[in-house]
Amino acid sequence: MLRIPNTESSSALSGINNVVATVATGQSFVLETFDCYAGQIDSERVLRPDVDMAKFNRATGPVAVEGVQAGDWILIEIERVSVGRWGVMALSPGLGILGDKIEQASSRIVPVDDGRAWITDTLAVEIAPMVGVLGVAPRVGEINTELPGVHGGNLDTRTLRPGSGLLLQAQHDGGLVSAGDLHAAQGDGELGGTGIEISGEIQLSIRKVDHEGHLPVVIHSAGMSVLSSAEDIHEAVRAGFEEAVDLMRLWHDLGWEDAYRLTSIVSNAEISQLVNPLHTARITIPSEWCPMEFG
Repeated sequence: MLRIPNTESSSALSGINNVVATVATGQSFVLETFDCYAGQIDSERVLRPDVDMAKFNRATGPVAVEGVQAGDWILIEIERVSVGRWGVMALSPGLGILGDKIEQASSRIVPVDDGRAWITDTLAVEIAPMVGVLGVAPRVGEINTELPGVHGGNLDTRTLRPGSGLLLQAQHDGGLVSAGDLHAAQGDGELGGTGIEISGEIQLSIRKVDHEGHLPVVIHSAGMSVLSSAEDIHEAVRAGFEEAVDLMRLWHDLGWEDAYRLTSIVSNAEISQLVNPLHTARITIPSEWCPMEFG
């Protein structure tokens, strides 16, 4: 199987980045990834303020897909996520929702063993590996991998896990897909400004699909989630809900008012992350209301 090392990575998504591999539609391939600090925090003596942030959130890629043209919708299927033997949780003044209460930076190395991550010597949580950064090159210029948007990017959505897929619109021929920023675990909101940041590898496959929309969508076992990012979380929820209403109108042949009523009672507003420069909300529609088949 094609394997791409983490040395083929960048902290920006761009149409001018050199393509590191080309795959056929539906072909499985593996991206090896750094943690979000590019391995710089390798002991608890290394603190977040010591890190070279130019290396932050490096994403491996871009990978081009044969037959994909600009404007096509692609489904990036996450087949497997494997994480390393240890991760890191770094705190620093200003980081996270309660960052004003952090007086001094500190780092915690988190061992991972037998499916659990050890936050302390006696306290462990089950791991739930997920992908923080997954996106395509933007149509114009470059976008730092710290930012989420219509291109995907730093979505930090815990539904991006094995068995799910991310639906994005290609902005360049080939799609130019990159991924990184794995978490061994992360709660909704990423409220402390960090998940269990960890290196690892992602097995993906990509295929073209038909879709009528504008925003990224996660396809998962419970249904599908429209993702929207904005400076204000209310604006993110508004944009995601507007797209969800439009999709429900199309799927169920409804007038806008009835689609608005239906979406209001069956969908759920959820928060993916509140700590990146743009906040990300998701509007989740249960599977029984999603008749679309991405065949």
